[in-house]
Amino acid sequence: RQDIAKAFRIPPERFCVVPNGINTRLFYPISDIQREPGRIIVTNSSDVPLKGLYYLLHAVAQLARQRTVQLVVVGTPKMNGGIARLIQRLGIGHLIHYLGHISEDEFVRQYARASMAVVSSVYEGFGLPAGEAMACGTPVISTTGGALPEVVGDAGMLVPPADSTALTQAMADLLDHPEHAAELGRRGYKRVLQHFTWQRAAEKTVAAYHEVLRDYGRL
Repeated sequence: RQDIAKAFRIPPERFCVVPNGINTRLFYPISDIQREPGRIIVTNSSDVPLKGLYYLLHAVAQLARQRTVQLVVVGTPKMNGGIARLIQRLGIGHLIHYLGHISEDEFVRQYARASMAVVSSVYEGFGLPAGEAMACGTPVISTTGGALPEVVGDAGMLVPPADSTALTQAMADLLDHPEHAAELGRRGYKRVLQHFTWQRAAEKTVAAYHEVLRDYGRL
């Protein structure tokens, strides 16, 4: 809201914010799949700088010097692209596993296996990967880029955008404190059910229409 208001010179009070919904029929916790220690998942269009994979790869390289980790990327790398060259330069190719395009059911299973999900975006208008991971009960580390803090709230770890050192420290903290990670997973699931279902989105949309109709004397 603030960024659109500034860019288009619209008074903020004229906005009614309705967050996206998360499909909780599709994204949900799977209790009979064990989380694998050190397995980190990221959903990324890997060569789009705004998604911040560059910083996450640097963080993984730092973390791998001290702990056993694997980064699972939902997506496909660009052939000979900047990310592929960075992975080679950092010498972490053996730690990166690209899933490519996967089914929705497999997506949920991958979230269930991960010890954490990282949203490394420099900026997001909402942040579906954060909400979807939370809906699966997966502990989330997210940057504060754009609207992400409003999605994650106190149900995940927040770090500054474009800061690989902060990402490293946050990932190490969750690996070293699995009880805290599990608690964040529970909080994330609860937060999605309270604030980010499509039912809640529909209710807020209806309320916005009612407000407009009242303003125009139609109610």
